[in-house]
Amino acid sequence: MLMKTRRSTQGFTLIEVLVALVILAVGLLGMATLMMSSLQSSQSAYLRSQASVLAYDIVERMRANHTQAVTTDDYELNVDTEATSDPGCASSGCSASQQAQLDLFQWRTALANGIPGATASIVRDNQNEYQVTISWSEVGTQLENQDGTEVNPSFSLRIDL
Repeated sequence: MLMKTRRSTQGFTLIEVLVALVILAVGLLGMATLMMSSLQSSQSAYLRSQASVLAYDIVERMRANHTQAVTTDDYELNVDTEATSDPGCASSGCSASQQAQLDLFQWRTALANGIPGATASIVRDNQNEYQVTISWSEVGTQLENQDGTEVNPSFSLRIDL
């Protein structure tokens, strides 16, 4: 008669536990990296959406004040231009020039609230052609030109009024 030798197992060895812990730690680090990447992509998409909405907002304001937009430079805005002030005519009625000033004041306020630290320019190319450009900075998304200078993300809209 053959007798089986019985081998008793009493649990995992310390090495097996350590290997399992290392695999678990690598998996958790991978999940954390994936979550951070997802959050960064969501934030980037949000800022680009805000820039798009704001660019179309100022274009619609210019279309509403069409004559002033195509006959004067009231809607031009350079990055270095000082902030426009509230003309104080919102409740009493604005002239066309005051309306343009009010539009730029309200738009710049919305830009500062929607995309903190953003810069914008509105350039008139021809009588009724404008280009609206909004630039902002994002952590970890700066690109570099061939000369090594950083380029921030931006949204540009060219329109004919």
